[in-house]
Amino acid sequence: MFEFLGVAGIAISMLAYLPQVVHLAREHCSAGVSRRAWAMWLVSSLLVGTLAVHRGDLVFILLQISSLTSAAVILTLAHRYRGMVCEVHALRPLPRQPDRPRAPLMLRDNS
Repeated sequence: MFEFLGVAGIAISMLAYLPQVVHLAREHCSAGVSRRAWAMWLVSSLLVGTLAVHRGDLVFILLQISSLTSAAVILTLAHRYRGMVCEVHALRPLPRQPDRPRAPLMLRDNS
């Protein structure tokens, strides 16, 4: 029974990553994606996954595999499309960080 709940939690976790992955892949838009934060999630998944493997906890191993895979895909797509924004995000200016100059953004060519 509790394993089923864990697997259901993993499925929900995977579904939570889906909108970010789909938007990055379809729109080639990295607006608002922090590569630093996703890199930290990736390292976190590796560390927690190592503990899960050591303990032989299948539910947490599967959770970390899904988190690691999702973070890696998002990082790869965010890197590939860095600086690019879709039309929707181009209409909404990103908040400017005072300590960093704003990098030029490239609009996706829809032709």
